Amino acid sequence: MTGIKKYIAFVTLFLVSKTYSQGIDYNDALLSKIRIASNSVPGKFASEIHYIKYAESPRTFAATVDGGDEKPYIQARTAYQLIYPDGTVMIDAGMDKKVHEFFGQGKVQPYFPSANDSIQKALLQAKKIIITHEHGDHVAGVLRTKHYKELAPKTIVTVQQMHTLSTKPQMPELKIDSSQWNDFDVVDFYDILPVAPSVVLIKAPGHTPGEIMVYTKLANGKEYIFTGDVSWSYIGIEEKKQKPAGQIKRIGENAEQIGFELNWLNQLPAKGIQLLVSHDDIVQPELLKKGIIKKGLQLN
Repeated sequence: MTGIKKYIAFVTLFLVSKTYSQGIDYNDALLSKIRIASNSVPGKFASEIHYIKYAESPRTFAATVDGGDEKPYIQARTAYQLIYPDGTVMIDAGMDKKVHEFFGQGKVQPYFPSANDSIQKALLQAKKIIITHEHGDHVAGVLRTKHYKELAPKTIVTVQQMHTLSTKPQMPELKIDSSQWNDFDVVDFYDILPVAPSVVLIKAPGHTPGEIMVYTKLANGKEYIFTGDVSWSYIGIEEKKQKPAGQIKRIGENAEQIGFELNWLNQLPAKGIQLLVSHDDIVQPELLKKGIIKKGLQLN
């Protein structure tokens, strides 16, 4: 890493803490702006969204959404794939078993190695990889793999995500050093950023400083937003309920920011947008049955 690059990385790390908490207006004007921006990258739109579950964390609704009861709730660990005529784009990257065990906190939880192997193959063939946020179940598949040198250059990460991974990672296994900033496609933007035909990143800090949501419109005209971890369930969005207070404290979430995002997401289905909640394991199987998303990743 050259001296000037080290200096730029240092200045970026210093300044980012002053910018990631910026206020974004989540309203109809933002949606209009996203829809316009989705046409700014030339190329044919994706035709399908594929989905895979590679692990589970058994919990309860009480541990998932504020005011929930003790009924079981499976927190699915997932990744998504956009299918284009000339390639694919991956959204999130899975994780290895060691990182999975971190989430179990000493308890053995279901992990599907063959599904994570499929994610690794899909990442290798993808034209781009988008990371919704800095937590291990979303980014470890790029950071902790023998294919790191092949995957990192096509992985889009925000300055805020890199800042977290550099200075305050969720676990030691995710920590990166300043030289690795050059390995990735690092982007910085205020509220939205188009990155592929009809794919727009949306800043959504709160769960983590670098959380983003992802908008896409398929060739058939249907619109989707991948909501990341703004909520862990569709119920949280439908009822505009945040995570339980204990989880908010444990994670270090910014509840005020998440509140604005939940209010906005709650309105979007009425505007024709299908939400895709990463950790849901109740509604997403129904979406599979209806053919709204496809099961399994498309591999060459």
